[in-house]
Amino acid sequence: MTPAPADLRWLGALCLAELGTMLVWSNFAAVLPLLQTEWRLSNTEAGVIFAAYQVGYILAVAILSTLTDWVEPRRIYLAGALWAGLSGLAFPLWAQGGASALLLRTLAGIGLAGTYMPGMRLVAERFDASRRGFAMGCYIATFTLGTSVSLLLTSWANARWGWRAAFALTAVGPFLATAVASVTLKPGGVSRVARPERGVGLAPVLRNGSALRLIVAYGAHTWELMGMRGWIVPFFAASLTASGASLALATQKAGLAGSAVLAIGAVSHPIAGLFSDRWGRARLISVIMLVSGACSLTLGWALQWPFGALVTLALFYGIMVTADSAILSTSITESAEPAYLGRTMALQSTVGFSSGALAPAVFGAVLDLAAKLGRPAAETWGWAFTLLAAGVLVGPLVVGFKERGSVVHR
Repeated sequence: MTPAPADLRWLGALCLAELGTMLVWSNFAAVLPLLQTEWRLSNTEAGVIFAAYQVGYILAVAILSTLTDWVEPRRIYLAGALWAGLSGLAFPLWAQGGASALLLRTLAGIGLAGTYMPGMRLVAERFDASRRGFAMGCYIATFTLGTSVSLLLTSWANARWGWRAAFALTAVGPFLATAVASVTLKPGGVSRVARPERGVGLAPVLRNGSALRLIVAYGAHTWELMGMRGWIVPFFAASLTASGASLALATQKAGLAGSAVLAIGAVSHPIAGLFSDRWGRARLISVIMLVSGACSLTLGWALQWPFGALVTLALFYGIMVTADSAILSTSITESAEPAYLGRTMALQSTVGFSSGALAPAVFGAVLDLAAKLGRPAAETWGWAFTLLAAGVLVGPLVVGFKERGSVVHR
């Protein structure tokens, strides 16, 4: 069934706010090849700095998401959006090298922890199960679209004014998000679930087998997704420089191509969510993960393809690597006991983004190791992407192809 017009307007406004908070997400990845040269960073160091954003998120999300079992998610969302803007401005003002960048990116991740999952909870509580897959798909699509817009905006601004001005420009987004969310999210919220009477432990979540299987699959999904997002621009740049392009030109073209790959992934969220509302979740999750893993494996060994063919494959990859995200998150909210939804989502985020933070760092370490061993560039990137493919295959192993427990067929 189609959501009511008032619900659609509310969802659209929340998605707009989320888009604003996401403008700081990809700014580091957009200029990574240049900053590696300027700050003399190894691939491992660059991967660790990219992962620091997720580390900051992990350090805060367990607390902030669990707090939504007692505190209005609206309050946490507004504070998180404001923090994202302030930390976004801090980076161009004070980042001078690897150490300062690592600290500032870690602090910036706290802003995401205060907005993404609290916003997801608001969506889950506003829409019933027959509409939730589509609504969650729209919300999560905004996350994906925001990563792309961040990449595009940073690449565009960097080419004109340099990376520090580009970072400052993207920091405006969270401040605008704070204004939109303060109008959209009314005090009192929309919660329809019972609040727990006491305790903050994870024991009720750990006893929920259906939720745990889905959380493990979410970690596998995020491993592949964040590894790709962290390195797709340097991968494209490596392809272009191998063909003779200068580093500056390669970085600009790679940023534009990377933003297209991230943007197209937004299309799959609501569509996959809508299909799962009608056909069931588990089978669709597993099929998508298998196809996405095949894309990771193929793309990694395609560095020497013509650039147009490489981007075409990456665009299809961009669709598949995100398509299972909304279905997984929707399934987790359905599997959770209502009174423990906040801490279930906290565990989901902790597992997922821990995996997502590890992937870019491991990816970079593989690049460095293969280079030290004297392997050719095409093989170096191939092994790094192969690790992403291996990780995502854990998802189908734990979810399977049949609906189990609370993963219901609609």
